[in-house]
Amino acid sequence: MQEIFRLFFGDDQRLLEDVAEACTIVKHAEEAVILGEEDTGSSVYYLLQGTAKTVRYSSDGAEVWLDEIAAGTLFGEMAALGAATRTATIVASSEVIVAIFTPKAFLDLLERHGSIGIRLAKLLARRVENTTQRMFELAAFSSKGRVYAELLRRARPVANSAHVRIENMPSMAAIARQLSNTRETVSRTVNELEKDGLIKRKGACLTILAPDALRDLTLKTKVF
Repeated sequence: MQEIFRLFFGDDQRLLEDVAEACTIVKHAEEAVILGEEDTGSSVYYLLQGTAKTVRYSSDGAEVWLDEIAAGTLFGEMAALGAATRTATIVASSEVIVAIFTPKAFLDLLERHGSIGIRLAKLLARRVENTTQRMFELAAFSSKGRVYAELLRRARPVANSAHVRIENMPSMAAIARQLSNTRETVSRTVNELEKDGLIKRKGACLTILAPDALRDLTLKTKVF
């Protein structure tokens, strides 16, 4: 378990021992709601095993996918820092194991270990940067360009290769809802990329074979 805690909290042994002592370990089944939008609780969560997704729901009940959460990710911290309610729902994409910190336990850790505060500040800065980038893409790129950009953002490096890969590609409908696009446009765009040899799909895995070419293609879709 300490190996997973190290991904966010670092290598200090005393700190890791304090983190392990401060939390409660809970298991959730696939599709279980880990925390809900508008919940008034203020516990902080750390994903130890499995994957989860951040979603919101439209007025007609449609699920809008916002982000994917992997093991080693801290979430729910804004409530402990003073936010009145949760701003999104976290749903387990697989069976998951999470560490839960009460707000007092989490704030005590911040007070005792300044390095956690620095890591938390960097995490929040990355989230602001990602949100700003998504807002820019929504305004600046065509519908196809937003799909290109989203594929590049989700992809991760492949060892000893110039390729990048999305290991668990969401459905076309889920991506469409996130990008304010239509499922047909997303599906058609992905199919065209595969036909042109820029990507390759196998099951839920999507590999971008020419990431630099796809970045160039994305920039060419700017609408202003």
